[in-house]
Amino acid sequence: MHWADGGPTDLDNGCLLRQRCHTQVHHHGWDIALGIDRHPWLIPPATIDPRRRPLPGYHRRTMHLDDAA
Repeated sequence: MHWADGGPTDLDNGCLLRQRCHTQVHHHGWDIALGIDRHPWLIPPATIDPRRRPLPGYHRRTMHLDDAA
Protein backbone atom coordinates (compact mmCIF):
# COMPACT_ATOMS: atom_id res chain seq x y z
CA MET A 1 0.00 0.00 0.00
CA HIS A 2 1.38 3.39 -0.97
CA TRP A 3 2.49 5.45 2.02
CA ALA A 4 0.19 8.31 0.95
CA ASP A 5 -2.74 5.87 1.31
CA GLY A 6 -1.75 4.83 4.83
CA GLY A 7 0.96 2.28 4.04
CA PRO A 8 4.09 2.03 6.17
CA THR A 9 7.19 4.03 5.26
CA ASP A 10 9.66 1.15 5.58
CA LEU A 11 11.76 -0.75 3.05
CA ASP A 12 9.48 -3.82 3.15
CA ASN A 13 6.70 -1.70 1.66
CA GLY A 14 8.69 -0.46 -1.31
CA CYS A 15 10.20 -1.53 -4.59
CA LEU A 16 12.29 0.07 -7.29
CA LEU A 17 10.48 0.99 -10.48
CA ARG A 18 11.50 2.61 -13.71
CA GLN A 19 10.12 6.13 -14.13
CA ARG A 20 7.53 4.98 -16.69
CA CYS A 21 6.21 2.19 -14.42
CA HIS A 22 6.12 4.58 -11.46
CA THR A 23 4.00 7.00 -13.50
CA GLN A 24 1.64 4.19 -14.57
CA VAL A 25 1.10 3.17 -10.94
CA HIS A 26 0.40 6.68 -9.66
CA HIS A 27 -1.56 8.13 -12.56
CA HIS A 28 -3.03 5.35 -14.71
CA GLY A 29 -4.59 2.78 -12.38
CA TRP A 30 -1.85 0.15 -12.26
CA ASP A 31 -1.10 -1.70 -8.99
CA ILE A 32 1.93 -3.62 -7.73
CA ALA A 33 2.19 -6.97 -5.94
CA LEU A 34 5.49 -8.25 -4.61
CA GLY A 35 6.40 -11.89 -5.24
CA ILE A 36 8.00 -14.10 -2.60
CA ASP A 37 11.39 -13.05 -4.00
CA ARG A 38 10.40 -9.37 -3.40
CA HIS A 39 10.32 -8.57 -7.14
CA PRO A 40 7.37 -6.53 -8.44
CA TRP A 41 4.48 -7.83 -10.50
CA LEU A 42 2.48 -5.12 -12.25
CA ILE A 43 -1.31 -5.41 -12.22
CA PRO A 44 -3.00 -3.58 -15.10
CA PRO A 45 -6.22 -1.62 -14.66
CA ALA A 46 -9.48 -3.31 -15.64
CA THR A 47 -9.64 -1.15 -18.78
CA ILE A 48 -6.59 -3.03 -20.08
CA ASP A 49 -7.27 -6.48 -18.57
CA PRO A 50 -10.70 -7.03 -16.98
CA ARG A 51 -9.27 -9.97 -14.98
CA ARG A 52 -6.32 -7.80 -13.79
CA ARG A 53 -3.79 -10.62 -14.19
CA PRO A 54 -0.36 -9.75 -12.73
CA LEU A 55 2.48 -9.27 -15.21
CA PRO A 56 6.01 -10.10 -14.06
CA GLY A 57 8.45 -7.23 -13.77
CA TYR A 58 11.85 -7.42 -15.42
CA HIS A 59 14.97 -8.85 -13.77
CA ARG A 60 13.07 -11.18 -11.45
CA ARG A 61 14.59 -14.35 -10.03
CA THR A 62 11.44 -16.47 -10.16
CA MET A 63 8.24 -16.71 -12.16
CA HIS A 64 6.02 -17.30 -9.10
CA LEU A 65 3.58 -14.89 -7.51
CA ASP A 66 2.77 -16.01 -3.99
CA ASP A 67 -0.50 -14.96 -2.36
CA ALA A 68 1.26 -14.61 0.98
CA ALA A 69 3.85 -12.15 -0.31
